Amino acid sequence: MIAPQNIKPAFKGKIIGGFMYVHKSAKPLLLGKYSQSLNKSLQLLNDFKLWNVVKFNLKDDAKLSFLEYESFEENEFPCLIQSCQVDLENQTVKIRKHSTSNPPVLHRKELLMRPDHPELTKFQNLTLQLESLGAFKNIAKLGTKTRWEDELSELDIMVNDHVATQTGRPTNVS
Repeated sequence: MIAPQNIKPAFKGKIIGGFMYVHKSAKPLLLGKYSQSLNKSLQLLNDFKLWNVVKFNLKDDAKLSFLEYESFEENEFPCLIQSCQVDLENQTVKIRKHSTSNPPVLHRKELLMRPDHPELTKFQNLTLQLESLGAFKNIAKLGTKTRWEDELSELDIMVNDHVATQTGRPTNVS
């Protein structure tokens, strides 16, 4: 049976290695256990209000993290500022500040956003440009700001206002 054209697939966020990442703007799209875990966790976050991404553990509903990244609108690749791990079973909260010199960096941020986000197309286009320039070939090794910036430099890629351009030949051609 074919689904009607006007029915969109359920929102699933960005899934990586047993975790689902969701931007705060997509909170209303969460269903069932994810919405429940999020709402229960919010009651424990007395000292952590600036989160903009929630990270769900797909194997353990009682564990999730709230992440504070730089602004998604202003930063092409937002860096992680701090995180807050919540364990609902034990009712514990652990806040951690991340490196300012070489923090974790977020790629493909459009996957976390709600489908009707006003800048979604701009974010998607940046990812498509970077894919076509080969920037994601070694993505598993590019999770920090320094490594990501080094990769872009090696490929001679400049990113400005969510637009990627290759300024010349890559310095490390295989």
